[in-house]
Parts: sequence; C-alpha cells; structure tokens
Amino acid sequence: MRGWTRGVLAVVLCTACGDDTGSGEDAPEPSGGTNIECGSATLPGHLVIESEADLSALDGVRAVEGELQVNRTNFTNLDFLGCIEEVGGELTIFGNTALIDVSGLDRLRHAGASLVFSENTAITELSGIGALTQIDGSLVIQGNARLQELSGMASVHTIGGALTIRENDSLLHIDGLRGLRTLGTLFAVTHNPSLCISSVNQVGVGITNPAEPGDNWSTRANDNSC
Repeated sequence: MRGWTRGVLAVVLCTACGDDTGSGEDAPEPSGGTNIECGSATLPGHLVIESEADLSALDGVRAVEGELQVNRTNFTNLDFLGCIEEVGGELTIFGNTALIDVSGLDRLRHAGASLVFSENTAITELSGIGALTQIDGSLVIQGNARLQELSGMASVHTIGGALTIRENDSLLHIDGLRGLRTLGTLFAVTHNPSLCISSVNQVGVGITNPAEPGDNWSTRANDNSC
C-alpha cells in the first residue's frame, strides 16, 4: 500500500485503512432506474436549467456539447437527465435546496470539464453516478450541509484537475472515490468537521499518478479521531 510521505499529509499516514478495494473495473451498466426513452442527439452550446420550462431542450439528447447547469431549482431529483451520457463543458449542480436524489445521472460516463456539486442543502447521500469514469476538469463538492455519504462514484478513475471537497458539515465518508487512480493537480479535502480522516486516507493512498502527494495537498480540519 502506497504511503503518503510528503507535505501536510505526512501526519496522517494510513496505517489501518484495510484493503484498498478500488478495483479499476469497467463502469457498471446503468441500473435503468430512470425509465425514459432516450435519443442520440448532441445539444450544441450550453444549457442552463432553472425551472421545468427548460426541460424540453433535453428531448432526444444524449450529450451536451458545452456547459450544463442545474441551478436553484425546486426539483427533488435529476431524473430529467436520465439520458445524458456526456457533458463536454462544466457540469454544475448548484443551490437546489429540495434535491435529495441524483440517480438520474446514472448514464453519465464522461465530464469534459469540471463537475461542481455545491450548496444543495437537502441531499444526504451522493450516489447513483456509477457509470462515470473520467472528469477532465476538477471535482468540487462544497457546502452541502446535510450530505453524509459520498458513495456513488466508485468507477471514477481519473480527475484531470483538482479534487476539492470542503465545508460539508455532515459528511462522514468519501469511500465512493476509492477507485480514483489519477489526479491532475490538487488534493484538497478540508474543513469537513465530521469527515473521518481514515476515509480520506483510503482515497489518497489509491492515487498512483502522481506517485507522491504534492506539497500543496491538504486534509486539514476534518475529523482526525477516526
């Protein structure tokens, strides 16, 4: 098992994490939980979804060429994204205070820029994104007040930019990222007061590219008691 031997992470060596179960296996097929008929079209440009009136733009769409934003809606789920397999630009899910289920993303395989999941204050578990294997930009999970578990991204093996998980006050574990092998820039899992440091370490020791943590990587202000 690879040790973390440089920078701020030297003080949290993973000595009792158990086996590294990140398998790097092929992504599972979607569960079919979103029972909708899918087309094959690619939507040019960007799409911002802020109300039900915006959803018709997704009819027959399999991929979005540019950015896709779901911002400040009252939706409880993302089932309307159930056919989307690829987003070429940034995928942002922000400020959706009623959102409790993201399993509508179960067909998403590739994000061509960053994936940002921020200030969705009702959701308790981030799961159901099992087909996603690669994020070309950064993965940002921030300010989701009730989020307790990050369990549904086990097939993600590559993040081209940074991994930033911060200020999620109720977050207990990030075990769903244990399949991560390649990280482009920064590992910053900080200021999650309930997040068990052993879970953070289990993700960190699985990263093989780069071979050693960067000097600026940080796991500050998590729960170091477990």
